[in-house]
Amino acid sequence: MKHPNLDISTVKSKLRFDKRMLLYIVFLGFSSLMWFFNKLGDETNATIRYPVTFINLPMQKVVVNDLPDNLDLNVQGRGFDILRYKMGKSPEPVVINLSRLNHILAKESTMEFHLGTAALFEEIKTQLPANIGLAMIQPDTIYFVFSNYGEKRVPVRPVLDLHFDSQCRIDGIVSVSPSMVTVNGPDLILDTLQAVYTKRIVARSVTTDITRNVDLQPIEGVAIVHRKVKVNVPVSKFTEAVATVPITVAGEPDSLTVRLMPNEATIRYWVSTNDYARINHTDFKVEADARQIKSMMGMQLPVSVTVQPANVYNVSVEPQIVSFVLEPR
Repeated sequence: MKHPNLDISTVKSKLRFDKRMLLYIVFLGFSSLMWFFNKLGDETNATIRYPVTFINLPMQKVVVNDLPDNLDLNVQGRGFDILRYKMGKSPEPVVINLSRLNHILAKESTMEFHLGTAALFEEIKTQLPANIGLAMIQPDTIYFVFSNYGEKRVPVRPVLDLHFDSQCRIDGIVSVSPSMVTVNGPDLILDTLQAVYTKRIVARSVTTDITRNVDLQPIEGVAIVHRKVKVNVPVSKFTEAVATVPITVAGEPDSLTVRLMPNEATIRYWVSTNDYARINHTDFKVEADARQIKSMMGMQLPVSVTVQPANVYNVSVEPQIVSFVLEPR
């Protein structure tokens, strides 16, 4: 049975049109491809980014600014050659030899230098493939900022991240060996460099001495002679101690005697168990400052610890205020 909506002549006409369209597209694509390959044979210009390396910088100086990592070279050549070069592996770095400028760069007065890349034209051109010519170099100027290369001795500072067990703490001086190191680098950096630091020493629940060989933190642009130092952290267990000390009067008036009530104070302090027996109440001095009599409200003076041993901590005194009476001499 004949389908009512099917027109055989219309279908055949459409198929002939589709074949002609397909044939047209094939010929158009082939023509475009031939035109493209024909153009690749023509001379053309293109910009290629080349990595760059600088050699023979002055020995006694260091460059402190960022030199360009790449140069944009506008090159000439056949399209085939440039396309093959662009699609190939990364080009070898262009080497800029500064030895011919050392008579200028090495001068002590030369701290800045501007190098026009036009002066490098022939040097760079000889490093390109023979079938590629050089037309232009960008940037047009390379800037050098120099600093003299110096040497300095600086102290080593330990960086500590320590958490101590109950009643334990550092007891004495943290020592570093060597305590001073030699550094070499640009004067611009060394002039402001006051110390070098160790990498962080981390320890938890510390109860005993810590001894570590530690790397030094690197400093960009600076060479440190020593890579490692030895850090010793003395640690002791501490205990609370009590001493009773007489209160002396500081700044007593010439014609009067200051009588304190009370005339003794109780000092509480923390001391390591190693030093406990070495500490005596005579190692402390407690004073009431009579020079403040005129400024005090009422007949009372403040009390403070004015002398104490170096190896005690968390020192407190009671009472902090004492009453007084004045008596003629």
